[in-house]
Parts: sequence; C-alpha cells; structure tokens
Amino acid sequence: MNTLSFCRQLACHLLCLILPFGLATSAHAEDIILVASYHATDACGQPQFQAAMDALKQGGFTGLSAKGYFLDTRVQNKEEVAKTVEQIKQDIRANKPKFVFTIDDAAFAMLYEEVLHHPATKLVFTGLNRKLEDYNQKARFLDKRTPTANITGVFEYLFMREQFELLEIVLKKSVNQVAVLYSTDAIGHILKDQIIDELKGTKFQDRLVLFPAEDVPGMLKAARQINADKHIDAYIPVTMSVPDPANNRRKTMPMLAPLLIKEIKKIDLALNDSFTGYGFFGGVSVDFYQMGFQSGFMATKLLKGGTIKDISVENARRSIVAINRKRMRELGIRMDPQTQSIVDKWIQ
Repeated sequence: MNTLSFCRQLACHLLCLILPFGLATSAHAEDIILVASYHATDACGQPQFQAAMDALKQGGFTGLSAKGYFLDTRVQNKEEVAKTVEQIKQDIRANKPKFVFTIDDAAFAMLYEEVLHHPATKLVFTGLNRKLEDYNQKARFLDKRTPTANITGVFEYLFMREQFELLEIVLKKSVNQVAVLYSTDAIGHILKDQIIDELKGTKFQDRLVLFPAEDVPGMLKAARQINADKHIDAYIPVTMSVPDPANNRRKTMPMLAPLLIKEIKKIDLALNDSFTGYGFFGGVSVDFYQMGFQSGFMATKLLKGGTIKDISVENARRSIVAINRKRMRELGIRMDPQTQSIVDKWIQ
C-alpha cells in the first residue's frame, strides 16, 4: 500500500471513529493527535481509543479538534510505518497540539522522544507493556512513576496472578505447568516478558513453559507439542503477529485463533476479552475500555489546570472475567454456581 492510499484510509477511520465521540475535526491545528499502534478496529486498541474520547467528552471537552493515525504495525512494512511516523512528527512540530495520545507500545516507542522536545505538548499513553524503565533509560521522563517531563499515562497490567488463581479454581487442583505460545515479533516478546515478570515472587513463577512461534508452521508444531504434553494444564496464546510462508504475509490473532483452537484441546487463557471472542476459553484480563478511560481522565485533569508532575503513571486498575461458553463446553469444563457468579461476561 502506498502512502497516499494509507493516508486516505486514515482519513476514513478518523471520520468513523472520532466524530461519533463528539470531537470536532478542523482544517487548522488540532488540539489532540491520537496515534494507535494497530489498525482502526483492532481488538486491543479500538476500545482504548473510544474510551479516551469518551472520558474527554464526559469531562466537558466536546469542542476540541482531533486527528487520528493508525500505524497498523502488525501488517504494514517498516518503511510505510516510518513514513507515517515522520508525518506525525511533522504534524506535532507544525501544529503544537495540546495532547498526543498513544495507544500501545509501538506508537509510544516511535514518538515519545519527539514529544519530549515540545514541553507545551503533553503525551498521555495507554496500554504500555514494555517495562517503563526501558523507555526511561533511553530518554528520561520519569522518577519512578512520577513524571519529570511532559509524559504520563496508564501501564497495562495483565492480572497474571489473578488469572492463575482462577485457573486453579476451574481445574479444582494446583496448576502444574502453563505454556506461553508467543510470536517472535517485538510485541510477542514484550508480552512474554511481562507475563514472566508479573508472576515473579508468586507460587506460579516456575510453572511457565515457553514456546516461540517463528512462523505459522512452527506455531502449529508447538501447538501439537503443548497438546501432547500431559504436564501442561493450559496455555496462553500470545501469537500477536506470525509470518505465514504460504503467502508471505503475516497472520494476526483473528486468523490464528481458529488454528490453535483446532490443535490444542486445553484451556486457552486469553490476554483480553476480545481474544475470548475469537474462541479462546478466556479468564481474567485487563479491561481495555476502562484502561483507555483512565488515560482520558488524566487528560481532563490536565485540561482543567492540573500539573503533570502531580499525575503519576498508573497501572490499569480494572480487570474483567470473560468466559467463552462454547469453548468451555468443547473442553468439557463445568463450573459450580459460585465460580459462575464471578464471571463478568459470557461470550457465545
């Protein structure tokens, strides 16, 4: 896809997503630039995008002008992404927006150093998974979790300890081993490392078995190994973007989920309820909408005169228990009424 057609898609996505939230678009400088790491309807990013706008609207800021960019980094090649990022940087330099919102790691990683050069523009992030210390070492903006520059936001906590505790309730026994099947792209590694990090110091820290997926055939081979290993009670699909040599294109979770469900007859612990909707069993996960709303609420406090140094980086506070009924039946799992009562969302 060339840059022109990509930009036309961005304009279309902007009309579809921004206008219903009550923010006015404008031909002159925008108050807000929103940059999502993935495509406009991405299951992880879109709820955060919508919620941030809802928070601003509920805060009374309905007359702000906005522009949205969707980097689609799971599919677009590096050259196209780099062109779009350079366009965003030029936009920031020329228009000096009040805010830049970034959704997920890719957008933040490509833009936070640029925003640090523009102190009057505030960057509010949502959905970061990579350790904040890694970003801070490259370009300092935090003292622990207190902003020392013009950046704050919401870190995506995965609720892994809670996920494993629920798994033991469902299994009615102690967890033996859980496989992590992860793609070897940047976000796959980041999420795999975060899962390990969240379980450190818990009784589950030594229960993980790691399976990298270099490509689709490698992923399916690992899936068969996971299914055959009697010591593995469940697995976490973290196959965010996996190349398929059959057509030299990358497959993302909506395309990969049916393949994994077919191969593995064990509980699939989903990272979010959107993945549960793809057919995985589910469990405890971050509430993407509420995480995005947290970041939008931070922006409203800044718009009302708050000082960014007083608005510390927060963890996502809300989790959701989502279970896929069809998958539960396929796996022969039965939940007692008490366990069923803690489920927030039943899918299918």
